[in-house]
Order: sequence, then structure tokens, then C-alpha cells
Amino acid sequence: MRLVLVPSPFVGANSWRELERVLPNSVVADYGGVSAPDWYAGAARRIADQVDVAPWVAVLHSSAGGFAPALASASTRLSGLIFVDAVLPHPGKSALDIAPQAQIEQLRALTTDGRLARWNEWFGSDPTPHWIADAKVRAAFLSDLPRVPFAFLEAVAPEGTGWELLPAAFIQLSKGFETNAGRAEARGWPVRRARLNHLAMASDPQAVAELLAGLP
Repeated sequence: MRLVLVPSPFVGANSWRELERVLPNSVVADYGGVSAPDWYAGAARRIADQVDVAPWVAVLHSSAGGFAPALASASTRLSGLIFVDAVLPHPGKSALDIAPQAQIEQLRALTTDGRLARWNEWFGSDPTPHWIADAKVRAAFLSDLPRVPFAFLEAVAPEGTGWELLPAAFIQLSKGFETNAGRAEARGWPVRRARLNHLAMASDPQAVAELLAGLP
């Protein structure tokens, strides 16, 4: 089964490249980010167009978890979902609807000309030197970080229940996704936890490949 590695819309395809190198039968979906007017559905179609030649499993990192309903609608060959330190789907809601108010205000303050600052600038200090020790890998990760339109946060994710019929699993890499891991367990999904970091697919790809083995 082909594993399609889907980056968060707030980072780039290079976030998955190290894992792609060590994980057989995997491919990174470089879908070109999100854009109006079909923020979710458009990204899902571009992903499906790249890989929809055989059954595949979507491996969704971080905010890419919100793409699951749109992916299920875009592809009849999608056969499973693996959420890696990811938000769970929120059909009928926007990212702002599910985010804490303090985070919303922080992101508004980081917006200029309608676009968010690059993801590594959302924090008090850049976390990537701590999370990705290898300077070459870190430089590649930073090189394709997009400036996402703030309007994406306001866009309502499309409705859809097809994703709920697919086998699914959750991998927790960092403490910040404990709540989502718990919600996945409540759904009866397999959940695997590791003490790594949110970008472990770049910093420790072999460990993440082992976590993915046999899922969903």
C-alpha cells in the first residue's frame, strides 16, 4: 500500500523528505499549498491527481488532518488515514472555530498584507534549531515554508462523512497533541505515542517510519 505523506499547509513538502528517503513505498504530496476559493477541496484534488493510480493511505501531519474529509471526497482509491501529530477533521468549521482565542489573536498579530508569517516565526524564538539538529535538513525545511493567507484560517472545511468509514490511526509525536490522541483513542483508532517532537519526521525519520509500520 502506498503511503502518501501530506504536509501541513503551514510548512512545505521538505518537511517529509527525510522520511520519504527511508520509508519504502512512500511519496510526498507536494500540492502547492492552499489557495482561494476552494481551500480544502482544491488541495485535496491536487493531492489525488498526483497519486490516485492505486490504493493509497494518506499520512497527514499537523493541520493537514483537516484535509481528510475533502480527500475522501476527491479519491475513490483512498483506503486509510494516519494522523501524525495532527488535528482531527473539522467539517463545517474553520480553523479559527477550533483554535484557542489566544492563538487566534497571536496569528492576527503575525499577519501582514493578508498573509501569515512563516510558521517558524510564530513562536518567541525559532524552534527549528532545537527540533532539527542537522543544519542541512533544517535549511531544506526552512526553504519552502510558505506565507499562508490568513483567509485560510477563516475558510470552513467542507462537510463529508466518507472519511469516517476508512481505517484510521494516530501517531503522537509531541505533548501538544495529547488531546487529539485522546480523541482518536475514543474513536477506537490505534494510537502510538513517542517522546520526539512535532518535526520528528525530519529530525528522526527512522523512528517515525517504525511508528508507521503496520498502520492503519
